[in-house]
Parts: sequence; C-alpha cells; structure tokens
Amino acid sequence: MVGPVDALKSAYRKEYERNPVFTLFLTILIVFFMIFVIAAFITGGDTIYNVLNANRSYVFSDFFESVATSNNRLYNVIYPPLIVVFYLVIRHFVTPYVDIPPGASVDEQMMLLRGSQMGIMLFVVITLVTFYVLYLVFSKTTKEEGIRKGLLFAFLVLLAYPFLYALERGNSIIMALVFCFIFLLGYRSENKYIRYASYIALGCAAGIKIYPAILGLLILRDRNYKEMAKCVLIVAILAFVPFLITGGTPLLLLDNILSWSAASLGFTNISQIVTAILQEGLGMASGTVSIISYVFLGIFTLLSFIVILFDKEMKFWKVIALIGCNLILGFGIGVQYQIIYMLPAMLLFLNSERELTRGNLFYIICFAMMMVLIPGIVSGVSLFGAAAYPSAAIGAMESFFVILVAIALLHEGIARLCRNRRGTSPETDAAA
Repeated sequence: MVGPVDALKSAYRKEYERNPVFTLFLTILIVFFMIFVIAAFITGGDTIYNVLNANRSYVFSDFFESVATSNNRLYNVIYPPLIVVFYLVIRHFVTPYVDIPPGASVDEQMMLLRGSQMGIMLFVVITLVTFYVLYLVFSKTTKEEGIRKGLLFAFLVLLAYPFLYALERGNSIIMALVFCFIFLLGYRSENKYIRYASYIALGCAAGIKIYPAILGLLILRDRNYKEMAKCVLIVAILAFVPFLITGGTPLLLLDNILSWSAASLGFTNISQIVTAILQEGLGMASGTVSIISYVFLGIFTLLSFIVILFDKEMKFWKVIALIGCNLILGFGIGVQYQIIYMLPAMLLFLNSERELTRGNLFYIICFAMMMVLIPGIVSGVSLFGAAAYPSAAIGAMESFFVILVAIALLHEGIARLCRNRRGTSPETDAAA
C-alpha cells in the first residue's frame, strides 16, 4: 500500500518530468510561502506586519488619498490625468456619504473617506473586478490548465509580495498591469478592431502610470510604422486630453514626478540605488549624485531600447522581460510593487521554456525570487544613514534579481548585435 508521502513524491516526480521548468519555479514559491507561514506562527504575526507599509495608519492610502486630492485644480499629484478623472468619479459617489469639514487636510479627508461604508465598498468592488479581469487575461496568457493554472495564479498574484504590497497600499498599478496584458494579447491581431482596442488599453495603462507606454516599442520593433503612428495618437489622446478636466499640464506632471523621484522611498530603481550608495553612503553632493544617476539611467535605457528594437533574434519573452526591467529600474518612482511588471515575461517564459538548461535555471531563480514572500524579521534599522524597514529591504532584494535579469539580457542582446555586425558567430568568437 502506497503511503501519502510516497504518493506525493510520485506525483511531484511526474510533474517534474512533465515540465521541470514550471515545477521548479512553483516549488521555490511554495517553499518560501511555507517558511513565511511558519515564521508568522512563531512571531505571532510580526513577520507579516513588518513586510507591509511601516505606517499602519496608511492602509489603502494610495487609493483614498488620490480620491481626496482628485478635485484639486492645482494638480500637485504624480498621476496622469486619466486616473485622476477615475478618482474624481469615485469621489463624486463617496462624498455624499461623508461629512468632510471645510478646510480639512488631505490626510483628514483620506481618513474620513476610508472610514465610510461607501468608500470601502467601492474600493472592494473595484479591487475584486480588477483581480477577476487580471485572472481572465492571466488565463489567456498561460498554457497551464486546471490546478496548475490555479496554483500559478495564487502564488504569482494572490500571494506574491509585490501584489500584496500594492493591494495594501491600494495602488492603481494592478489596473495598469491588466491593460498591459490586454495590449500584449491584441497588438499583433489581424483584426484591426482588436488591434485598436489593444492600443486603447495601452493608452489606459499610460493614463494610469505613464511608463507602460514604452510597450509601444513592440510595434516599432515589428517595423510597422503606420500602426505605430495610430498607437501613439490613441495613447496621447488618452494620456493628455483628460488634462482638460483635471487642470494641469504635462510639464507640471513631469515636475511633480521628478520631485517625488528625488525622494528616498527605498532601494528599488537605479536612481534610488545610486543615491543611497553615493549620497547617503559616501556623502557626495546631491547635485553630483543626480547627474551620475541620470547618466546611469540614460545608458541603461538607451542600451535597452537598442536591444529591443534591433535584436530580432532575442526570444519574445526576453524582450518583454527587458521592457519590464525598464519599467521597474528606469525613470520614475521606485516602489516594491512595481516588480509586478515582470509578470507577463514570467508567464511567457514558463509557456515557452521546457528544458532545465543552465540559462533557464538562472531565470527560474531570478523570476521566483522577485515574487516570493519573505518574513520581515527586523523592524526599523539604519541603512546608509536612513531608516530602512523590512519592506524596503525586501524590495531591494527582489530588485537585485531584476538587475541580474537586466544585465543578462543586455549582455546577450548587445553581444549578439556586435557579432552580427562583424558577421561572426559565438563559435567563431570563442575560437578567436
């Protein structure tokens, strides 16, 4: 008679033989989740509290603060006008149920809106709808079926650290990701209406977070200039026309973003890492550090765009991964939840790679470590002269694996472009 342990081993062995890449990837996520749960039991839940926002009073703050500031015609926010219009609509339905005193600060308005039954109900409904649509596009993207697909969705979305952090903050990035998926599913369609719908989706993603607009490079990569022009027009309309409702200008929005980008919010993107090391660690002047960080960003962005546009031999999932690396490490505000931009590349990787080669093992580890739950052991320590909470440390660790992927992809792409330009092959270079 076969015992439960032997049956489990046999089932695991069959899954591993079927698809070692998928099985090993999911195994890493499950092992870290078990460690996370055990640590939570041992510490009475402290390791869970520590990985979230250090300020406990700001749960769902991104959502309700955005609702509170949506009617500010001075436009001192860092969000594009389209999402501001969305929050303005939410405010229209919530404020009749909230008694907001004249002259109340943004924080006071946020607390009142969040404390209202209508406010929480709308937030819950919007969140559930967003995750449901995310599941639909997730299902369209992955080839796994049944329990495999369910486990993958659970550990890559419902239990992944960047998603939990985004949900705890109430951030709109998950909506932006949904629209990114829709664009990826439809931009190459033979049906022009599906293509146009995908362009509208990209415009919505850009209207929520701006930076997903660089996914439009995929159309340019295909040398489809006519479609690229249509896409740019649609994205520009959705990203900027709502300024007519909200007030403000693109330059004012850019100034707000640059002001926030200079703030030390963690160690997630290139600018923050350079600032932490050179300014807070070595004491260099902020002006010099800014110049150096922009040089690093400019080089990284330029090299990435060259590979994306000209390396036709790079696998599609790697191209999407390199775009994701730019969305996380590039210009803008670096926050832990931005790592969810790697989700499309992860799914495409799991769909297309079946052999456990050394290269695939590297990407399995990197992708898995971007999403794992890690217990927040230490609460409030000093790093480079600044307070560093477990959430920032975890974000920095997961961002480290994004950097590894970016370096690997840039090395592969640039090396191949150089070989092709010289007319040599990898074997010829090795012999030389």
